[in-house]
Amino acid sequence: MKENAARDVIAGKDENRNPLPSQPRAAFRPVSDLDRASRRTEIATEEGFAVWREWGSGPALVLLHGGSGSWMHFFRQIEFFSADYRVIVPDMPGFGDSSEGSSGTDPEAMARILAAGIDQLAGQGPIYLAGFSYGGIIGGYLAKLIAPQVTGFVLIGAVGHEAPMQSVSLSRWRHLSDVASRHAMHRNNLEAIMIAEPGRIDATAILIQESNAERSRHDTRPVARSKPLTEVLDASCVPLAAIWGERDHLAAPHFDERRAWLAERDPQAPFRLITDAGHWVQYEAPDAFNDVLADCLRSFADRTPKPELFQGEQHDR
Repeated sequence: MKENAARDVIAGKDENRNPLPSQPRAAFRPVSDLDRASRRTEIATEEGFAVWREWGSGPALVLLHGGSGSWMHFFRQIEFFSADYRVIVPDMPGFGDSSEGSSGTDPEAMARILAAGIDQLAGQGPIYLAGFSYGGIIGGYLAKLIAPQVTGFVLIGAVGHEAPMQSVSLSRWRHLSDVASRHAMHRNNLEAIMIAEPGRIDATAILIQESNAERSRHDTRPVARSKPLTEVLDASCVPLAAIWGERDHLAAPHFDERRAWLAERDPQAPFRLITDAGHWVQYEAPDAFNDVLADCLRSFADRTPKPELFQGEQHDR
């Protein structure tokens, strides 16, 4: 593999930063302000490049967004966790500001691109890892590559495993030229798959969905349907935890099966349900989610080696 290349971008100075949705709107301003406050780095390999954003300092917490997403899937977590962690969030290959990658939707190639980024940003030191929805699948492949570094891996609304998953119908929007009509379809899709209570679909959520979906170049469904997560988690054997929204349209009511599946992978793994929240649980119920994720991260401390044991490790990417 060619030597990785990185381009550091000073916050607020790069004209090519994540574009706003079609029109500047006040509801999107907190998102763009958080973007400008980030430390942004583009890290390239021969297979493609990913754009990374960082906030805060401390132990490294890597967050992987879901399908048709970007770093903005964790908009309501970054400020909270950056008080205690170095929060590191990529746009995964094929999403957001990152390249599609030479291998398209191959999850192993995507994981290699991300591993190169972690290698450059966090070195060989320990990291906490969390993956939302499809990000859980890619996180599983990533954990297999860098298992000795992973202090713990939190699955959030995970897909791609054997527990029953409900089907949902999404509204088509790419054929629509009218901005308002496309905007309405994005709202419909938030209600169909992401947020349980329609009254919680605010203007910011719609604009995040619009920006994410309209820049997505990958259909993640074929990989998710192949159910690779069990195999890759069993190959890495990293400590696990899991969080679901109790009203997740993809998962409910099959949480007993998910609890059993998780316990087979890691009998010590916390399994947490957040009441009255859907698939995008971290946006719909941010206060409850942030507390639960913080508890899950703390739970890894008593069952993993101390960070200094990782020093000097060399891992073949």
